[in-house]
Formats: sequence, structure tokens, C-alpha cells
Amino acid sequence: MGRILILLLSLLLPSLLMAAEPGMYVWNRQRSEALKKSVTDYHKSCSGKIYYLAGELENNGGTVRFALPSFADPVRSVPVVRIHIVHMKKTVSALAVEIAELYKPWSACGELQIDLDAPESKISYYEELMIELRKRLTGVKLSATVLPCHLRHTADFRKLAKACDYYVLQVHGLTRKKDGSWFILDETTARTALFRADLLRLPYKVALPLYSNVVEHGKVVKPDLALVADLAHGREVIGFRLGAAGDPDALDLESALTLCRGKCYTPSLPLRWEAQEGGVWHLFIGNKGFFSENITLELTWHKELVIMDQDTFNNAELSHDRKTLRLMLPPAGMEKPYLWIRCKGIDPVMTPPLTAKIKE
Repeated sequence: MGRILILLLSLLLPSLLMAAEPGMYVWNRQRSEALKKSVTDYHKSCSGKIYYLAGELENNGGTVRFALPSFADPVRSVPVVRIHIVHMKKTVSALAVEIAELYKPWSACGELQIDLDAPESKISYYEELMIELRKRLTGVKLSATVLPCHLRHTADFRKLAKACDYYVLQVHGLTRKKDGSWFILDETTARTALFRADLLRLPYKVALPLYSNVVEHGKVVKPDLALVADLAHGREVIGFRLGAAGDPDALDLESALTLCRGKCYTPSLPLRWEAQEGGVWHLFIGNKGFFSENITLELTWHKELVIMDQDTFNNAELSHDRKTLRLMLPPAGMEKPYLWIRCKGIDPVMTPPLTAKIKE
């Protein structure tokens, strides 16, 4: 009977994880009003948890601590302690004492996550640390972040995973290839790691990227969002990261949650005309579902529109023939004015002066 029960539980485990709402990482060191609004909006839209950076044991040997934000709900908050490899020179017991002390202001959360920058050769150390924390933090739910390379060491990794209530498989990270190109999410690496994780049949969540990075020469590196949605499908996900309003490297909340729930969406650029004094009209362009990056729009003007005067805002560049408009998109979920015109021939309230699409 006991063996049958264990078998049933193992079969049910994936479906139980599928039912969970996505969590979000908050890595901001500054707890601003914009971040407060993002957290509030998240809690209104989703029943998941927020994983806050609670402290960092830095490479110089120092420790940085962050308090539980005043606007956070402890029941729906998980502190994350980030530990750099230099601290692995300490005994497991000594390191556990430091972490337990750092956790005290967060104890109302009842959960702790360790983000240890552990090389593959130190998986056993990571396991011993989690066991030691279990002794010192009785009743606290414990999780550990791991990398795809860790799962290649099946026997050692299984021991680490069993020392946790669950582990978080991070399949993202800004990485430079030998040819000089950059990526945030590699499909082969991610799918291989998830396959290995599924074979272990131990509780885990997958951390997926919801951010972009700017590298040399202003190039924006971003993940394939269709791939993010596909990897999230049927899994328990923590999105990295929840963006505060105005963050150019993060997605808007609606788009982020859609991806983390394993669904694709069609990003859009809503256009809005606003009347000003003197017969001038301002064109506002919104960003729903894109990262903030340079784009070129192909413009199609209404044939009855006669432009008397025009200019651009926010470093936008209108071509001489008015057929293209080059601009930097506003942060996701926001809009900016990019163009003004004084015109006749049509009423912009009733008839849009132009349509726009992204130039491929």
C-alpha cells in the first residue's frame, strides 16, 4: 500500500506544480515607489510569491543586508541570500551561522532561498550547507538555486536536491560566446537541463528571463520570448525579474505573467494623438510587450492629410520623406511623445493621421 501511495504521489507531483502561479524575483536594491506599485500590481494579478534579494555575501568578504520592504506581504515573500565563491573557504557551520543571522529580520516569511555561486566541484559543499541550515532554521522552507551544469553530476546533485524542499533551476544568464556574440537564454542548454530535472522527479521550479541587457555599442541582448513561453508551459516558474515602472530592461507585468503561464502574446505599439494649443498634435507611442530598444517604424500617412509643420521628441528621427521614424522605445508599459505635427485636411480625433509598423 505504501509503495502504491508513493507511486501516486510521484505521478501527481508534476500536475501539482503546474497549478502553481508564477513567482517573480525582485533584485532591486532601491525600494522605490515605482517598485512598490509593481509589487502591489503583481499581488492583485497573481497569487504567487515574490523572491526578494535579502542579502549578499560579496566577493570582497563583506556582507550587504536588505530589509523586508514595508510594502511586502511576509506570507508571500521569500528572502534570497546571494553568496559568492570566496565565502566557500569558510566551514559549512560558520557560513550557516552568518546566513541564519541574516535571515532573522525575514523570519516572518518562513522561507529562505540560497543563491550560492558554487562551481561543479563544490556541489557536496552546497549540500552540506543546506543540511546545516536545516538544523539551524527549524521549520523554515529551504530552497537552493542551481545551474544547468550542476545537473550533469547526477548522484551528487540528487543529494543536494534532497537536502532542499525544492531547487530553482536557473537556465538564463548574460553570456558571451567565443565568436563575440551574446545571449541570455540558450535553447539547447535549457532543454537539456529541464530534461535532466524531470528525470530526477524531485520538486523544482525553473527561473526564466524576462529582461534584456545592453552590451557594447548599445546593442540590446534579449531572450527569445516564444522560447520562454514554451519552456514555462506546464512548469512552476519564477520570472527574473519583476520590473519597476520605467525600467527599460524589463517587461510590463501583463506580458511577463503571460509568458510565465506558458502562453505567447503579440506585442503592440499603441498610437495616441493628443491635441495641443495652436492646432498642434503630439503623437504618443506606447510599448506593450517589447523591451526598450531602438526600432524603425514604417509610416503610412493618410492620403488627405496635409502637414504644415512637424518636429520630433525624445531623440526620434523622421526621414526626409516622412516614410520612416527611428526611435528608442519607452520602457514596457509606458508611452512617450515622439512626433508633433500641425496639419489640415483631416480631423486627427476622428481619423488617425498615420499607421505604423516595425520595419523588418
